[in-house]
Amino acid sequence: MDLLADRVLELGPKPAADSSYRNFKLTRDEDGIAWLLFDRAGVSANTLSADLLEELDAIVTALESERPTGLVVRSAKKSGFIAGADVNEFRGASEPGAVETAIGRAHAVIDRLEALRVPSVAVIHGFCLGGGLEVALACQMRIAIDDARFGFPEVMLGLHPGLGGTVRFTELVNPMQAMTLMLTGKTIDARRAKSLGLVDAVTQERHVRNAVRDAVFGRLKRAKPGALNSLLNLGPVRGFLASRMRSEAEKAAPRKHYPAPYALIDLWEKHAGNRSAMLNAEKASFANLMVTPTAQNLIRVFFLREQMKKVAGSGNKVAHVHVIGAGAMGGDIAAWCANQDMRVTLADMKAEPIAGAMKRASDLFGKIMRKKTDQRDALDRLIPDMDGDGVRNADLIIERCRKSSS
Repeated sequence: MDLLADRVLELGPKPAADSSYRNFKLTRDEDGIAWLLFDRAGVSANTLSADLLEELDAIVTALESERPTGLVVRSAKKSGFIAGADVNEFRGASEPGAVETAIGRAHAVIDRLEALRVPSVAVIHGFCLGGGLEVALACQMRIAIDDARFGFPEVMLGLHPGLGGTVRFTELVNPMQAMTLMLTGKTIDARRAKSLGLVDAVTQERHVRNAVRDAVFGRLKRAKPGALNSLLNLGPVRGFLASRMRSEAEKAAPRKHYPAPYALIDLWEKHAGNRSAMLNAEKASFANLMVTPTAQNLIRVFFLREQMKKVAGSGNKVAHVHVIGAGAMGGDIAAWCANQDMRVTLADMKAEPIAGAMKRASDLFGKIMRKKTDQRDALDRLIPDMDGDGVRNADLIIERCRKSSS
């Protein structure tokens, strides 16, 4: 029975059938603790969108007046907590001012959640990524189920965290470790999150009720930032560490093609230690990154990957991809496809871009693959194709269009 219990989510009292919220369930248990369940309508995984945040704002208003004993924030989806932002809302962004206004509205909701004058605890299972982790950071405490994974993958889309995560994460966790996670986009498991101080406790599903009571009634031993965190966030130290971070970033991604890591480093170096200034600067920095060609191209790549997964899942196997255009973006798409066991022909009008793409792919495979044979096999699947002959037999053709300079 204990084993079966861990397969069923502890979601508090059963919600009423006539809930007034579309994307949430809100109940209160016998201890007066409110259970706020993210349950975005019509999808299998929670993502943050403008309409969901608008509804969350109304719920926070109600909680401010009702003042429950405590607040539990968790997901009703078995797939996990919140998988980040709804990337559909990023597509085609071209005006930084409009993006900053929209992100400012989202900031206000998260700030109000953080400011609630009741003990708040996020209970996290499965993936807790990007904006989802920023929601969890706005709660006073975090309890992880032992299958939870945490991360900020925004850099993979040419962005950095934009809902206060750059501030709250570097305040809570050793900023060198926090920055490394944001700069690489890597995920960590629940035990690692506990050792970093990101979460206060790790438990199993069947113990969630007791863990929640301990948190709300002050019996949970909370993770607290150490003195080293404050030291590393001091101005002179930040300058030295930021310089080292930029050197490491240059090895992996040149600023010209991938500005997001450098924008994140600049943000932390200039504003860490001044919460309000850093929150405001984060909004502007995020908005400016959103409209860059890099971010918009990486967002297109994200949707291309999703489409390819669907094609593969339907039994319509893509074995050969032909990529036209071997610049930074086209070359990276080709390398990603080769890493996914696809045969890739890479075409361009000039040999130099193809050579550069092959070199970047070789460097990438060297970093992500331990075995030399795996690196060799991946490179063998990535074929320079100056004449464009691969187009005849390709299952999928991707053309990386360049904007005219006129």
